[in-house]
Amino acid sequence: MIKILSLLLILASGFSLAQTPQVVSDVVQLQGPYSASIEQVQKSVVNMYIPDGGVAVIDITGQDRFVSYTKNSTSLDVEIKSSGKTVSIKSSVDNGYTNTLSVETLCGRSVSINIIGLSSKVTPETIKPKLLILAPSC
Repeated sequence: MIKILSLLLILASGFSLAQTPQVVSDVVQLQGPYSASIEQVQKSVVNMYIPDGGVAVIDITGQDRFVSYTKNSTSLDVEIKSSGKTVSIKSSVDNGYTNTLSVETLCGRSVSINIIGLSSKVTPETIKPKLLILAPSC
């Protein structure tokens, strides 16, 4: 009995350590634009749905600025604009596929983004891939 109880405690503690990152609701992201604090986006993974050939925008407010990015695919064309306040992401990710991107800020923060491809036949009015990150200070 003690062995079984010990095993259950070990399993329960393992599950609590292996928590997956939070993902903001897909419905919110499809309907965008969406605002979040820098703390929220640092604790989660941002899903952005973009039709083939579409563009997504991420803006940051406050004193922080975007300074670099890392992408894993040639299907994404990323530019940092407006003196580091805006990241523009042009996507040619195929429908149903996901590519990842990270953007880093001057204050040492990072944002992890999944770019999920949609068919270009999707009605553009229903897709508004825009994220405003509120970062009042470093």
